[in-house]
Amino acid sequence: MSEFNIQTATEDGICHIRLTGRLTFAMSQRFDAFIDTLALENLADIIIDLRKADYLDSTILGLVAKIARSFIARAHRKPTLLSSREDMNLLLESMGFDSAFEIRVSAAVTPFLLDDIPVPAEEAPTPETLLEAHKLLMDLDDRNIDRFSTAVETLEGTLERKKSG
Repeated sequence: MSEFNIQTATEDGICHIRLTGRLTFAMSQRFDAFIDTLALENLADIIIDLRKADYLDSTILGLVAKIARSFIARAHRKPTLLSSREDMNLLLESMGFDSAFEIRVSAAVTPFLLDDIPVPAEEAPTPETLLEAHKLLMDLDDRNIDRFSTAVETLEGTLERKKSG
Protein backbone atom coordinates (compact mmCIF):
# COMPACT_ATOMS: atom_id res chain seq x y z
CA MET A 1 0.00 0.00 0.00
CA SER A 2 1.27 3.48 -0.87
CA GLU A 3 1.23 6.36 1.60
CA PHE A 4 -2.06 7.51 0.04
CA ASN A 5 -4.78 5.18 -1.11
CA ILE A 6 -8.46 4.46 -1.46
CA GLN A 7 -9.57 0.93 -0.63
CA THR A 8 -12.93 -0.80 -0.54
CA ALA A 9 -14.74 -3.98 0.44
CA THR A 10 -18.42 -4.87 0.28
CA GLU A 11 -19.82 -7.32 2.82
CA ASP A 12 -23.49 -8.09 3.46
CA GLY A 13 -24.64 -5.14 1.37
CA ILE A 14 -22.41 -2.66 3.20
CA CYS A 15 -19.70 -0.95 1.20
CA HIS A 16 -16.68 0.10 3.26
CA ILE A 17 -14.42 2.74 1.74
CA ARG A 18 -11.16 3.66 3.46
CA LEU A 19 -9.22 6.79 2.54
CA THR A 20 -5.64 6.76 3.74
CA GLY A 21 -2.91 9.38 3.78
CA ARG A 22 -2.82 12.62 1.82
CA LEU A 23 -5.44 12.53 -0.94
CA THR A 24 -5.51 15.22 -3.61
CA PHE A 25 -7.08 15.93 -6.99
CA ALA A 26 -4.44 13.66 -8.57
CA MET A 27 -6.59 10.71 -7.39
CA SER A 28 -9.87 12.29 -8.52
CA GLN A 29 -10.37 10.39 -11.79
CA ARG A 30 -9.75 7.10 -10.06
CA PHE A 31 -12.10 7.94 -7.19
CA ASP A 32 -14.79 9.35 -9.49
CA ALA A 33 -14.76 6.26 -11.72
CA PHE A 34 -15.18 4.09 -8.61
CA ILE A 35 -18.06 6.28 -7.37
CA ASP A 36 -19.82 5.91 -10.73
CA THR A 37 -19.72 2.10 -10.42
CA LEU A 38 -20.78 2.32 -6.77
CA ALA A 39 -23.92 4.19 -7.81
CA LEU A 40 -25.05 1.10 -9.74
CA GLU A 41 -24.92 -1.19 -6.70
CA ASN A 42 -27.90 -1.87 -4.44
CA LEU A 43 -26.33 -1.22 -1.05
CA ALA A 44 -27.82 -1.21 2.44
CA ASP A 45 -25.17 1.21 3.68
CA ILE A 46 -21.97 2.96 2.75
CA ILE A 47 -19.32 3.58 5.39
CA ILE A 48 -16.49 5.94 4.48
CA ASP A 49 -13.56 5.67 6.87
CA LEU A 50 -11.42 8.80 7.17
CA ARG A 51 -9.65 7.77 10.38
CA LYS A 52 -6.36 7.19 8.52
CA ALA A 53 -6.69 10.17 6.20
CA ASP A 54 -4.16 12.93 6.84
CA TYR A 55 -5.43 15.41 4.25
CA LEU A 56 -8.29 15.64 1.77
CA ASP A 57 -8.31 18.46 -0.75
CA SER A 58 -11.51 20.11 -1.93
CA THR A 59 -11.80 17.88 -5.00
CA ILE A 60 -11.69 14.70 -2.91
CA LEU A 61 -14.13 16.23 -0.41
CA GLY A 62 -16.48 17.05 -3.29
CA LEU A 63 -16.32 13.46 -4.50
CA VAL A 64 -17.08 12.22 -0.98
CA ALA A 65 -20.14 14.51 -1.11
CA LYS A 66 -21.06 12.87 -4.44
CA ILE A 67 -21.27 9.51 -2.67
CA ALA A 68 -23.69 10.99 -0.12
CA ARG A 69 -25.88 12.60 -2.78
CA SER A 70 -26.16 9.37 -4.76
CA PHE A 71 -26.79 7.16 -1.72
CA ILE A 72 -29.39 9.49 -0.20
CA ALA A 73 -31.25 9.60 -3.53
CA ARG A 74 -31.39 5.78 -3.63
CA ALA A 75 -31.65 4.75 0.03
CA HIS A 76 -33.41 7.84 1.44
CA ARG A 77 -30.97 8.05 4.33
CA LYS A 78 -27.47 9.29 5.02
CA PRO A 79 -24.37 7.14 4.60
CA THR A 80 -21.88 6.89 7.48
CA LEU A 81 -18.62 8.79 7.75
CA LEU A 82 -16.03 7.61 10.28
CA SER A 83 -13.71 10.31 11.56
CA SER A 84 -11.96 10.35 14.91
CA ARG A 85 -9.55 13.25 14.38
CA GLU A 86 -10.66 16.56 15.83
CA ASP A 87 -9.12 18.62 13.00
CA MET A 88 -10.86 16.51 10.35
CA ASN A 89 -14.17 16.69 12.24
CA LEU A 90 -13.92 20.49 12.39
CA LEU A 91 -13.28 20.62 8.64
CA LEU A 92 -16.21 18.30 7.90
CA GLU A 93 -18.55 20.29 10.13
CA SER A 94 -17.44 23.65 8.72
CA MET A 95 -18.19 22.44 5.19
CA GLY A 96 -21.61 21.02 6.04
CA PHE A 97 -20.84 17.31 5.82
CA ASP A 98 -22.92 16.70 8.93
CA SER A 99 -26.00 17.46 6.81
CA ALA A 100 -25.16 14.67 4.34
CA PHE A 101 -23.56 12.02 6.56
CA GLU A 102 -23.99 10.32 9.90
CA ILE A 103 -20.57 11.18 11.33
CA ARG A 104 -19.21 8.71 13.88
CA VAL A 105 -15.85 8.08 15.53
CA SER A 106 -15.99 4.29 15.19
CA ALA A 107 -17.89 1.46 13.52
CA ALA A 108 -19.33 -1.71 15.00
CA VAL A 109 -17.60 -3.80 12.34
CA THR A 110 -14.89 -2.96 9.85
CA PRO A 111 -13.56 -5.38 7.25
CA PHE A 112 -10.06 -6.68 7.74
CA LEU A 113 -9.18 -6.96 4.05
CA LEU A 114 -9.89 -4.16 1.63
CA ASP A 115 -8.86 -3.93 -2.02
CA ASP A 116 -7.47 -0.91 -3.80
CA ILE A 117 -10.08 0.73 -6.01
CA PRO A 118 -9.50 0.02 -9.72
CA VAL A 119 -7.35 2.32 -11.82
CA PRO A 120 -9.27 3.66 -14.86
CA ALA A 121 -7.74 3.79 -18.34
CA GLU A 122 -7.44 7.58 -18.03
CA GLU A 123 -6.23 8.53 -14.57
CA ALA A 124 -5.30 12.20 -15.08
CA PRO A 125 -7.73 14.61 -13.42
CA THR A 126 -10.08 16.38 -15.82
CA PRO A 127 -11.57 19.86 -15.51
CA GLU A 128 -15.03 18.25 -15.67
CA THR A 129 -14.34 16.15 -12.57
CA LEU A 130 -12.85 19.10 -10.70
CA LEU A 131 -15.84 21.27 -11.63
CA GLU A 132 -18.38 18.65 -10.55
CA ALA A 133 -16.62 18.11 -7.21
CA HIS A 134 -16.57 21.80 -6.38
CA LYS A 135 -20.19 22.33 -7.43
CA LEU A 136 -21.16 19.45 -5.13
CA LEU A 137 -19.42 21.19 -2.23
CA MET A 138 -21.28 24.42 -3.03
CA ASP A 139 -24.57 22.48 -3.02
CA LEU A 140 -23.71 20.85 0.31
CA ASP A 141 -23.67 24.08 2.34
CA ASP A 142 -24.26 27.75 1.51
CA ARG A 143 -21.01 28.67 3.27
CA ASN A 144 -19.15 26.80 0.53
CA ILE A 145 -20.48 29.10 -2.21
CA ASP A 146 -18.05 31.87 -1.24
CA ARG A 147 -15.25 29.37 -0.73
CA PHE A 148 -15.48 27.74 -4.15
CA SER A 149 -17.26 30.12 -6.53
CA THR A 150 -13.98 31.47 -7.94
CA ALA A 151 -12.69 27.95 -8.59
CA VAL A 152 -15.98 26.99 -10.26
CA GLU A 153 -15.95 30.10 -12.45
CA THR A 154 -12.34 29.43 -13.46
CA LEU A 155 -13.07 25.80 -14.31
CA GLU A 156 -16.19 26.77 -16.27
CA GLY A 157 -14.07 29.27 -18.24
CA THR A 158 -11.46 26.61 -18.93
CA LEU A 159 -14.11 24.22 -20.23
CA GLU A 160 -15.73 26.95 -22.34
CA ARG A 161 -12.36 27.79 -23.96
CA LYS A 162 -11.72 24.09 -24.51
CA LYS A 163 -15.07 23.71 -26.34
CA SER A 164 -14.56 26.76 -28.55
CA GLY A 165 -10.85 26.19 -29.17
